[in-house]
Amino acid sequence: MFTPPRYLLAISLAVLTACSNNPPDKVEQIRTLQVPLVTPAAKPLPIPASQTVAQYRINKQHIDNLTVSLKNQYLQHVTTRDIFARDSKIQPVYAALSKLEQLGMINQRYFNEQNNSGLQRIDNVLQPFISG
Repeated sequence: MFTPPRYLLAISLAVLTACSNNPPDKVEQIRTLQVPLVTPAAKPLPIPASQTVAQYRINKQHIDNLTVSLKNQYLQHVTTRDIFARDSKIQPVYAALSKLEQLGMINQRYFNEQNNSGLQRIDNVLQPFISG
């Protein structure tokens, strides 16, 4: 009978243990971040429309990149059971994706309202995830 070497067993256990850890910090940070709600000023300062469009597009690109990154990193081999299990390790990832979707909708609203301070606040919220 074939018995695998002990080091192979130890490596296998270490890998399985590493996979069963809590959700990664990035997922948890995104999941718990506060969506910045900024009401438009009564009389906004005159800011060029091109600057508003540029900030909106930058925010949208960051949100899209984070969404794709989370999906590629954590949802490649997810089963239906993982999705609907209450204690699944995947649930925080879906919560983080929902938060990014909220940010995307708020970003769109701020753009439609020409709320430059709101667009800038979204950029400030996203910076820790983009730079690090």
